[in-house]
Amino acid sequence: MRRTITLTIIATLFYGCISEDSTQEVIETLIIGGGLMGSSTAWHLSDQGNNILLLEKQDSIYTQGSILGEARIARSSNRSSDIWSFLHNNKSVAETQRLINYLQSETASPAYKIEDLYTTSPVTYVGRTKVYEQLHASLIRQNIDYQMAITPEEGMSMFDVTLPDSVLIQREYNKHSGTLNPHKLIAYLHKAIAKRGNKIYYNTEVTNVRFNEKSDLYEIEAKDSGTGSVRLFHAKNVISAAGPYTGKLLKNVAPYFDTLINPQRVFLAFLKIKKADYQKLTNQEKEKIKSFYPVINSSKGTRDGSFFAMIEYFDEDSIPVIKIGGHFPRTEIDNMDKVWAKDLSVSEVAWSVTNTLEYFQLLNLSVSQDQIEYVNGYSCVYSLTGTEVPFVTPIFNEDNSPNERFIVLGGMSGVGAKGTMAYGLIAAHSLNKKSSNDSLYNVVKKALGVERLKNELNN
Repeated sequence: MRRTITLTIIATLFYGCISEDSTQEVIETLIIGGGLMGSSTAWHLSDQGNNILLLEKQDSIYTQGSILGEARIARSSNRSSDIWSFLHNNKSVAETQRLINYLQSETASPAYKIEDLYTTSPVTYVGRTKVYEQLHASLIRQNIDYQMAITPEEGMSMFDVTLPDSVLIQREYNKHSGTLNPHKLIAYLHKAIAKRGNKIYYNTEVTNVRFNEKSDLYEIEAKDSGTGSVRLFHAKNVISAAGPYTGKLLKNVAPYFDTLINPQRVFLAFLKIKKADYQKLTNQEKEKIKSFYPVINSSKGTRDGSFFAMIEYFDEDSIPVIKIGGHFPRTEIDNMDKVWAKDLSVSEVAWSVTNTLEYFQLLNLSVSQDQIEYVNGYSCVYSLTGTEVPFVTPIFNEDNSPNERFIVLGGMSGVGAKGTMAYGLIAAHSLNKKSSNDSLYNVVKKALGVERLKNELNN
């Protein structure tokens, strides 16, 4: 059975039975989507003094989206680009601490702390030695605290692991690298938004977005998921953080996103060692399991062969439940609304068990396939761009000029969680026309923004 996570959120449902209302007040900024990206942007705008309304299609019990679960990998080391390292290290962690400070400012006891959101633990990377030079250069450049073994002898002496030939292992020890709890982060963001005096409407599914030239306002149709009644909102500005629904929702204002963002299904499996077998492990072996997750393993040299895994939670017997998935084992989606409930196939479960077992063998753990238990699994959705780099960008006006009243966050794929607070900050700065003297921040903003969108549309 799928585990659903109840978010403790103080924001209230502000309406019950709703009907279409074309005379209501004009909203300064309406934000579509109360997941990680929409909530981050809503908080930053609230903190910058904007009046916002955040619409979320789900209730406070989330059953869809990237906020499922208690753990996402948060990491500092990124071999391919300094952009991803910057988003986590230089911006997201600092902005999360600022959020914590704000929530804590009027509370006598330490009710909020960043450790509620980030679990600092070593992050393990398993890869091929052919990337060593590139990896070493990026680690130095990004100032990562790490250790690395590149031969079987080093693997055994440094980490007590069995490295195959041509495989290396790197361990990262940066503070706030480890895992991030997405549902707690959203809960904290929603509390801060409400504390700033702004509103969140749950069970409010946006079904259409259009621009009214006569009123110079955006009109947003939204359906109450309980009653089915419709309400029409009017807004000066719009932030779209609708995830895989982006293309469908923006068909009247930015139809090109339907081709630029391609949602695909990915899967996540939850596994654990059976109780009787786990109890036979030594304390050292149990600690080794805890210490060597989370892991990103790309040692097989194929996209489908790579995986990420982390400890999602500990069950009632204190046995770690391991969540494993892959960024690249993807399938097309027939029905977006039903994809979340799609069960894992036999081959997907087998893929998860095989990769977990092989990792246990690398760690020199005496665990066999029949000792691994499949707990459950769920389907998730990646919103993918052609380059797999996300957008945080204004849309275009009809004359191809940037429309800074309408910002889109989309195509986050599997890179969203660790940079959540940075993506939201960039979107808020774009809407409020705020600039920065941080050169790398500006590089990141350009890489995600309107120039990139223009290039995508021209190619």
